[in-house]
Amino acid sequence: MSFKVAASDFDGTLFINQAITAENLSAISAWRAAGNKFGIVTGRAYIMLTPHLKEYGLKIDFAICENGAIIHDSDGKIIFETELPKKILKEIINEPLAAKSMHFAFEAAEKVYCANVKPTSWVLRERERWKFPVDIIDAAQIDDLPRINQLALDFESPEAAQNAADMLNKKYGDAIFAQKNTHSLDIVISGMNKAVGVENLLKICDWRGKTYVIGDESNDLPMIRHFGGFTVATAKDFVKNEATRIFSSVGAMLNHFI
Repeated sequence: MSFKVAASDFDGTLFINQAITAENLSAISAWRAAGNKFGIVTGRAYIMLTPHLKEYGLKIDFAICENGAIIHDSDGKIIFETELPKKILKEIINEPLAAKSMHFAFEAAEKVYCANVKPTSWVLRERERWKFPVDIIDAAQIDDLPRINQLALDFESPEAAQNAADMLNKKYGDAIFAQKNTHSLDIVISGMNKAVGVENLLKICDWRGKTYVIGDESNDLPMIRHFGGFTVATAKDFVKNEATRIFSSVGAMLNHFI
């Protein structure tokens, strides 16, 4: 099937200053009304994304979540899923650099399980605001968890997140890939990233049209590089330097290519 496909990062790209603008919502509606596909590609778990979609009445055709580790169709059904080895998860949380994280968020398809949660963890704040399901667990319960697609950590600074990423990739790189996202650290299976996630979506759905991607952070760079993608005006300079073009918003990109 041939039509245009647009894949947008969520936080910092579509969702800026805790809001999705009317301009973006209107452009997405027009894009889809023209027969094209629009979806989100995010580091978030699906259950952390859906409250925002409901609040803004945003309809999407797909959600590539957890940096490509799991993909949902327009109805939320899982059409692709990966799993992190429990053995590696248990080893990671005992690494001294990783232990500085403000939480260990084990992200599954239907729930987030958090261990070693500090009071400053954003998970607690977000759970209160957006009411998504989070279970606070003890690290000893890891073996009892369902399939975990992504392990998310959070640090006091981007530098601490990058140091932990470098250490984990060096030690466990055959099994996992750790990537910094501002002060957070997202861990998925080796070889997975947002570019791979978008390619998996296109293959599974047999979508062959032109693909447009847009993002604003370091975990968006794989798909920006792979697809010759775009960024927004509020992105950091290192992302702007690799983007094909800078748009004022996601809606501006959609309106340009519709």
